[in-house]
Amino acid sequence: MSTGQVRIRLPEKIKAGDVVTVRALVTHPMEIMAFKDGKPVEKSYNFIHKVEAAYNGRKVFEATTTQAVSQNPFISFQVKVDAPGVVKILFHDTQGKIYEGQAEIKF
Repeated sequence: MSTGQVRIRLPEKIKAGDVVTVRALVTHPMEIMAFKDGKPVEKSYNFIHKVEAAYNGRKVFEATTTQAVSQNPFISFQVKVDAPGVVKILFHDTQGKIYEGQAEIKF
């Protein structure tokens, strides 16, 4: 998996009205906090700090994270689906880069 790639998993079978679990993973070159003489080195570290998701253009999930997030963050959330369409997920890092992925919901 290359840096910045977003993978999204949906259930294999989805019907109108189902509440589905959306799972997503982004590979991201996170910088871990460095220490010198037992103290954190002051620096602007690069990590995923915000995640947004939309279903057919309507925001259905939003989260903010801290440096405690893992290097390749995994998220999971549920959404009730009422029509075929697209789930789009954006991962924002602290350097202004946005990593985007999408998956199609079919009945």
